[in-house]
Amino acid sequence: MAKGRDKHDAYLNALNLLGKDLARRAKSKCELSEESGTLSIYDLEGSKVEPSLDHVVLISPMVREHLEGRKLKSETLHYLQQAVWSDLAPVRRAAVQILEQVDEPWAEEAIENAKMMDSNAGEDEGY
Repeated sequence: MAKGRDKHDAYLNALNLLGKDLARRAKSKCELSEESGTLSIYDLEGSKVEPSLDHVVLISPMVREHLEGRKLKSETLHYLQQAVWSDLAPVRRAAVQILEQVDEPWAEEAIENAKMMDSNAGEDEGY
């Protein structure tokens, strides 16, 4: 049991070490909604791999709820139409992760835009 706790603590410490670089990259705003205020680090990979700027985003509490599948009201998610055009792959990936839970034509179009951005950048995010 203690071994699992130690592993989790080490993961959290590694995640927190990314904080300054992530805040600088995000300009201290949510990378998806551009809200300022209380922000937290969200790892798109979870704790199964070492934290990296390649798969973490700085997000607001509202965006965290959306990433976790809560409060997914179509009218509150239109900020994602901008997020899919981000130059940052983890931001696009997080936006797509939310949009995949929305059954609306505009959401499908936004997902296609994210895929187009990734193909233009030579990336394959595997949405």
